[in-house]
Amino acid sequence: MIEPTTIETTSISVVGNGRRAQIARLATGLFHRKGYAATSMRELASVSGIEAPSLYNHFSSKETLLHEICFGMADAFVSTAQRIAALDLPVTDRLALAIKEHLRLLFSDREAVGVFVHEWRHLSEPSLQAFKTLRLDYEQFFAGLFQEGMNQGVFVQGDPLWLGRQLLLLMNGSLHSATRPDDDALTPLAQRFLNLWMNGIAKPPSSPSPHHHQPH
Repeated sequence: MIEPTTIETTSISVVGNGRRAQIARLATGLFHRKGYAATSMRELASVSGIEAPSLYNHFSSKETLLHEICFGMADAFVSTAQRIAALDLPVTDRLALAIKEHLRLLFSDREAVGVFVHEWRHLSEPSLQAFKTLRLDYEQFFAGLFQEGMNQGVFVQGDPLWLGRQLLLLMNGSLHSATRPDDDALTPLAQRFLNLWMNGIAKPPSSPSPHHHQPH
């Protein structure tokens, strides 16, 4: 079973108080519901209840908002991975914790995560490449766990980066769930992902009955 362990994680940048944080929160909701391309600064100003010129005093462009949302989430995931990587735990325990913490962050702010997962492609250079680098760093963290397990003979041999990416895709798919798991439900959800990944869905072959006689 996954122990109910948590580690200190980075806060998502759009969470907070103040006018700037309020604007970022409203923008996150609009980007998530309508998409980044379909949202205008004029619409955001209207929703925020402030004039467009005042909006630009807080954020110089629409992409500045997207940058803050995407990099805030990316930093949260990567910094969490770095903390897990530094723990003196068996590789299977670190994988279990990585799954649990990924799911916890995934459900911590569904709107921000939705923008992070789907809208990052609208970033322009050099931000786009910087974001891709952070994303690859996170994928490499999971790949490193699989490679370590392979080296130890704990996991079967395979392409560790492919395995890491497939696990992340599998977990990210749970973002579309109708309900957000509370803290009590998060641990068993993470355990189900771990069990599925470690054991698959194939039913083990049944052992012959000790009373079954082979024909001579």
